[in-house]
Amino acid sequence: MGFEQRKQERQALVQYLLAQDWNVFGTLKFVNGRTIGRASANKLLRSYWNKVDRVIYGKAAERQNMRVPRWCFAHEGADYENFHVHFVMPSPLQDTEHMCCLLNAIWAQHHTQTAPLVKNWIMPVKDRAAVTSYVTHEYWRMGSDTISDNLSWNAEHSNPQPQHALNEHYTQQQAHRISRAASPLWLQQAQQALHAQQAQYEASGDLQMMERG
Repeated sequence: MGFEQRKQERQALVQYLLAQDWNVFGTLKFVNGRTIGRASANKLLRSYWNKVDRVIYGKAAERQNMRVPRWCFAHEGADYENFHVHFVMPSPLQDTEHMCCLLNAIWAQHHTQTAPLVKNWIMPVKDRAAVTSYVTHEYWRMGSDTISDNLSWNAEHSNPQPQHALNEHYTQQQAHRISRAASPLWLQQAQQALHAQQAQYEASGDLQMMERG
């Protein structure tokens, strides 16, 4: 595939992403991205997103196919061997920071191969253009393989928000599911990691730091 074609395809992907609704940007890492292997990584990532859907939507995740919209991108790092995944998504919770902490806490506890809280970067989006450029920057090398269709869920595929999502009973049930998925201690530690990472990012403005470590 020629350089010009990849450039055009990447530009189209950037425009598509900028037209979508999302306010959370994340990087999910593994204890060892060099040895995890893409097949094992994808299996863990699929089960993780299924869990996130169940925490947010309960039984409606299976019964009504309610999913949190997300767009996921596989990256291999500067040396082609450090496999990790970036994603963007709209926060289904009003408190976006709380959602970021919840996502990190669920991932960190998910498996012995998933990275600890301080290694994953999940934060509210400040600059959509910078994030979009960043999540697509391995398109030059990987082409469409960088787009993780099997992990992504387009809002166009989702059912509309169920009516019961707005009532108090549903909100209480969701809060209960969240507390079972991540204890207050885990969420507190995730919040500490988030604030430290936000300070680092604001000091440097460099999204590349998420690749390191």
